Amino acid sequence: MNQNGFIKMQQARHPLISNDEVVSNDIEIGQDYTAIVITGPNTGGKTVTLKLVGLCTLMAQSGLQIPALDGCELAVFDHVFADIGDEQSIEQSLSTFSSHMSNIVQILEDVNHNSLVLFDELGAGTDPQEGAGLAMAILDYVIERQARVIATTHYPELKAYGYNREDVINASVEFDVQTLKPTYRLLLGVPGRSNAFDISKRLGLSEGIIEKAKSMVNEDSRSVENMITSLDQSRRQAESRFEEANQYLIEAQELHNSLKREYEQYIKHKEQHMSKAKEKARTIVDKAEDEAEAILEEIRSMKDQAQVKEHHFIDAKKKLSDQKEQFKDKENEPRKESKTIHQFQPGDEVHVLSFNQNGHIVEQKK
Repeated sequence: MNQNGFIKMQQARHPLISNDEVVSNDIEIGQDYTAIVITGPNTGGKTVTLKLVGLCTLMAQSGLQIPALDGCELAVFDHVFADIGDEQSIEQSLSTFSSHMSNIVQILEDVNHNSLVLFDELGAGTDPQEGAGLAMAILDYVIERQARVIATTHYPELKAYGYNREDVINASVEFDVQTLKPTYRLLLGVPGRSNAFDISKRLGLSEGIIEKAKSMVNEDSRSVENMITSLDQSRRQAESRFEEANQYLIEAQELHNSLKREYEQYIKHKEQHMSKAKEKARTIVDKAEDEAEAILEEIRSMKDQAQVKEHHFIDAKKKLSDQKEQFKDKENEPRKESKTIHQFQPGDEVHVLSFNQNGHIVEQKK
């Protein structure tokens, strides 16, 4: 709950519509914009959306939970004003327009910055041009008072109204022309388009009549409808690409998690192998030290003898050299490509690296 007039509901549902029929929608108002103008066909869900916002606001302020996903935000308002439904009164001799206007006049007298105002079919029941002008003027007045307002309308002039005001956003209820049925999905940012021509065509009205009807629509209205059609196509394309991108994201996340698990296993096994290698290296070093000490003792005993033959000394030096090779850190040496082994024959002249002496092969055994 907040006191900033901010409403954000995710997958909100009308509390009085049965679960097997209700359609959930996301609704947000009060932060980037303070007014929503909803356009679209009759029976498409515009009035249900108004009632949904009003009922959920009053439920929350009464301490009730609302039918929406966790993480929603709702505001505490001083007033929740609503002008919804046909209140025509025969007894009072009030027309539909007069009834609505009487209610609106009372609302405008009390509206302030901490009010939520819900207008259904604002400006309806009178001449279309005058009704559209009144609707825009009333919305301007409520917006100037910094109230939060949601209004539904049929007037095409109000579709352009939402584009010309900073604090206003257009919205519509989706209609499936293929099935000739509303989907009851609320689309924020996209004004509703007239589907009269498409519906008439699908129901079998002649192409000639439809084309003549289109020619009678003024240029401004055609431009607005073409703009809305383009926006609707862009929205559908964006939704399709979003779904595709989201699928790629899920697959990438799964691959990332799999690679992460494999890398952790590799690090774990690497540390185990390193530990074993170090233990083995310590064993080799200890053994080498013992053997080196024995070689040195042998050399010392040779020194004490009267005569030391050359090949005895060379053999001892070779043993020491062989042990020295084992101390080299093989892990720090770059891998050498395997070389072709020379086939030695008796008589070959050679240089023995470990002796650092030249000689020739007399005999070869294995």
